[in-house]
Amino acid sequence: MKRTFTRAFLFMSGAAVLLLAACSKTPEQGKHIPKTAALVVGINSKQIQQKLVTEGLTVDKLFESLQQKDTSSAMGKALKDAENSGVDLQGDVYVAMVPGENGKAYFAAYASLKDESKFEAFIKEKTQKEVTAGTDFKYVADGNGKGIIGFDKNMIIGVFGFDPNASQYGGGNEGLDEKSAVDIVNSLFHMKADESIAGVESFKDVHKEKGDAIFWMSSEQIYAFNPGTPSGMAALMTTNVKKLTAGSYQTAAVHFENGKIKVNSLSYTGEEMQAIMKKYPMEKVDIDMLEKYPSEDIFGFMLVNFDLRMLGDIIKLVGMDGLANVGLAEAGITLDDILKAFKGEIALIGSDFSVKSQPSEWDPSYSTTKPELKWAFNMKVGDKAAFEKVMNSPMVGQMFTKQGNEYVPNQPLGPVALSVNDQRILAASDAELLSAYDAGKEKASVESGVLSKVKGSVMGMYLNVEKLASNIPAEEMKLPDSVLNDLKGLLKDVTVVSEPASGKTQKSVLELNFKNENQNTLVQITNFTTRMYHYYLARKAEDRAKWGAVITDTAVTTVPPPPIAEGEEVVPGDN
Repeated sequence: MKRTFTRAFLFMSGAAVLLLAACSKTPEQGKHIPKTAALVVGINSKQIQQKLVTEGLTVDKLFESLQQKDTSSAMGKALKDAENSGVDLQGDVYVAMVPGENGKAYFAAYASLKDESKFEAFIKEKTQKEVTAGTDFKYVADGNGKGIIGFDKNMIIGVFGFDPNASQYGGGNEGLDEKSAVDIVNSLFHMKADESIAGVESFKDVHKEKGDAIFWMSSEQIYAFNPGTPSGMAALMTTNVKKLTAGSYQTAAVHFENGKIKVNSLSYTGEEMQAIMKKYPMEKVDIDMLEKYPSEDIFGFMLVNFDLRMLGDIIKLVGMDGLANVGLAEAGITLDDILKAFKGEIALIGSDFSVKSQPSEWDPSYSTTKPELKWAFNMKVGDKAAFEKVMNSPMVGQMFTKQGNEYVPNQPLGPVALSVNDQRILAASDAELLSAYDAGKEKASVESGVLSKVKGSVMGMYLNVEKLASNIPAEEMKLPDSVLNDLKGLLKDVTVVSEPASGKTQKSVLELNFKNENQNTLVQITNFTTRMYHYYLARKAEDRAKWGAVITDTAVTTVPPPPIAEGEEVVPGDN
């Protein structure tokens, strides 16, 4: 199984060398990707190249930099080969993962050709295999079931077969035999319009974003990787899960901008899920749950608001509610009781992160470092009658004693503080923090820009990467100052927000902000990666030299004895 995915990764990495410039206005390759695909990734590297060139960073310069200390760079050589391979480096490139029959599946990589004869010569030289004629295309097969590359005058389609369940069921043949692979490539070249992903609404919509990269996933086809033919209750669950995932897609468009990476994603729900979401619409988060947190040093938070009964309907649709209720019967409660008792209105907040040194408990002469932080968890109570039933049930009641409006834990929880009443459940890293948070008299210090993004959302997440990195001592990271400064000087923070659902779609936006707001993030990542690569090569050379010195120092050298003078007596044992 590991070998399968390793080869898959290498296959896609090889394709990535050819895709450093891709995406026309309409995705021609989409016409050759089956709509039964589970995952599709596309790169608009024409835009990517333009963003690099704007900053004076051409692809040639990048690979020259990578080879400064490693003239044998396989990546650099691969690029030079690609430039003379006949591949259209301005064409669209896609990689798709497609489930097949009997658990088999395959990756397919797509690229455009501008010179078929050059590519034929290139592929023959690199594979040392003969090019075989198909119907109206040519191909080169690996021969060991590892892959096949087909091409005509316009396009390259590479197929790599794998069995995602081979390890689980002890299968030995992870790839595709040549005939099966050729049949797949033939079907991809001659795909009918109603068989391809090009006509799928969600796939067309994500390309309207004109992102630098796109991602598309079918939940239904992801589930198609589930092996075997289940029976009994498992068969019922499988059927119901298919109902739940039918028509469900996730898409994302990635944009590399100055100072930030922005990812716009859409979730498309099928009919069953739409009905559930319409029944239990998600509401906006309560910003007050964040703002009353008593700290000026918040490094992250998550706010979410959804009706837990939504989960109940999903469990019922899948057919698991009966099993859940059997397990809860002894406790005297039902799944519905639990889902009614609590709201999905939740806040989790973290602050005051630090890494402190302290004497080792085993040897005081040594010190150890330990990360410390403060946090609070807040969840609102829903139906009070259901809440009382849950709290007084045999399963939960034995853990708490009611004192006034509070349910007090019967066992100590260490440093963790817990407060439960019919309004909310609060937990915190310590009692002082919990008390101050519950009182709500202090106000959290959160950037106004972050708050404005989260307000009006049904889910919001934030993490201040800069704050976390700056509080990690340099000695803990064990890196040179130059590398450490590069690491700590790159990222600022990340936010994720989800908007209320609109019809069958729900939009989410991820923003990864960089500290340098004036330079394109793709250029920053490229420069950073190049510096890290040079650091890796330098460390590798140092280690090699160090080990070489050790070998030289420990080598046994035989010193010949001095010559014997004429007439000198040789005594046994003398040197």
